[in-house]
Amino acid sequence: MKIIYVGSPELFGTGASSIHVAKMVEAFADNGHDVDLILPIKKEEINKFYDYYSVKRNFNIKRKFGFRAGSLRHFLHGILSIFSIYPNYDFIVTRNITFAYIASFFFKNIIIDIHHPPINLFSKIAIRRFINSKNILKITFNSQGTLEEVVKNSDRNEKYLVCHNGVDLRQFKIKHDTLSIKKKYNINNDKKIITYIGNIYRGRGIEKIIDLAKDMPEFMFMIVGGSNNEVDEYKRLMPDNIENIFFLGFINHKYIPEIYSISDIMLIPYDDDFTIKGNTDASKFSSPIKIFEHLASGKPIVASKIKSIEEILENNIDSILVNAESLLSYKQAIKKILYDNKMYDEISKKALLKSKKHSWKKRAEKIISI
Repeated sequence: MKIIYVGSPELFGTGASSIHVAKMVEAFADNGHDVDLILPIKKEEINKFYDYYSVKRNFNIKRKFGFRAGSLRHFLHGILSIFSIYPNYDFIVTRNITFAYIASFFFKNIIIDIHHPPINLFSKIAIRRFINSKNILKITFNSQGTLEEVVKNSDRNEKYLVCHNGVDLRQFKIKHDTLSIKKKYNINNDKKIITYIGNIYRGRGIEKIIDLAKDMPEFMFMIVGGSNNEVDEYKRLMPDNIENIFFLGFINHKYIPEIYSISDIMLIPYDDDFTIKGNTDASKFSSPIKIFEHLASGKPIVASKIKSIEEILENNIDSILVNAESLLSYKQAIKKILYDNKMYDEISKKALLKSKKHSWKKRAEKIISI
């Protein structure tokens, strides 16, 4: 099958959307499809793209003029990408609402991949168009919560398909020299390491991690992610006497498996009303890539018991889920796992088994089967 994938203008940044696009395009190609990825990318950046996102060169990148900065970049990318569509394709896949809306008037067999509820009037109009247009073949949602938020006032439709995010299982088959990695990140002790990976803006529970570090000096806490300014802001808020917490800042996604190799527990300490950028409450619909990577790492997860996380993780089976607002519950869960080797191993095994159901390849198969 010939697939045209209209990608994201957010390239080589800290967000997860471009990782999702790169991994999905690779997965479609792994499944035997002939895939062209349309991007606003410079010729000299094409080789960098494959390396930066750790993807095989099994798909083509088609360059187009576009904008990668500014608040209108997604809107403009959607409009300009219309002129890159050519005949003799089988499917068009995209996450870009603007592109899918315009394309639905001119092209057929479009699959729109939706990851959050509409945030403005245009998005609401576009989604209504997607539901009713015969040219929109499928509407995929990253979670059941997203589906319910988007179409809560609409009848269910055979177009709808829930497809959670995925994980690149190959990245977790590589053996790492943990001593060298600890040296690389200036970690020079043998304490158990409890790790958070991801954005560090409001609602992500970073204050909770700082409080845990203060109350649990016998463990190391490692926070991976965030801009330099965000990291500096949290460091200014920390008491001077806390020495068991590391802020590593943003790390290229291809090096994240190194972080898993030296970690003992993965934290997802989101608040009840955690947000995505733009202060949109994501507690009901988010499907973070990191959850699936945590599972694939085999390191036990301690996470907040909120709807979007419960949709994926199972308490006391592949993770421990606790009251999002209870610091005591987090402390008890961490100690429970680290001091009970049998539980640690059982949760680790169940997590690894679940991760195999959530590879990018399986997600691509679910969306388009040959």
